[in-house]
Amino acid sequence: MKKTFVLLAICLFSAIFSNGQCVIYACDKTGAFGAGFNNDNAATTFKECEDYAIRVCKEKGGKTCTELYRSSKKGWWALINGQKADGRNFFQGGDGYPSKDVAEREVRKKYKNDGGVNAENIQVYTWYSYSNVKN
Repeated sequence: MKKTFVLLAICLFSAIFSNGQCVIYACDKTGAFGAGFNNDNAATTFKECEDYAIRVCKEKGGKTCTELYRSSKKGWWALINGQKADGRNFFQGGDGYPSKDVAEREVRKKYKNDGGVNAENIQVYTWYSYSNVKN
């Protein structure tokens, strides 16, 4: 966990599944976000991930936490949290990248192309997504 935001983390690998699992919720008004993920290699449902992401987003000051991203792609994930030119909070994310560097570069590019400002000077949160999905 980070001081201001809960940092997304690692969704653990299962030899049976070749995909990852993570859910991100964010609040456009406050800039808070939370991510639900499998961090203990126990079988985990998307509902469990979702509940955790919502709770963390609210704990960090989110007022209207809505789903930002949900995926089951295996690989590197990235999230950037900045602003648009008009001052609104703006999130950009991506998943399934082959390396940490590629994830950071591609998410910065998407953020900038979609109207995010100051892309080069904002922290990009990255993590590797594994999975042990439970139905």
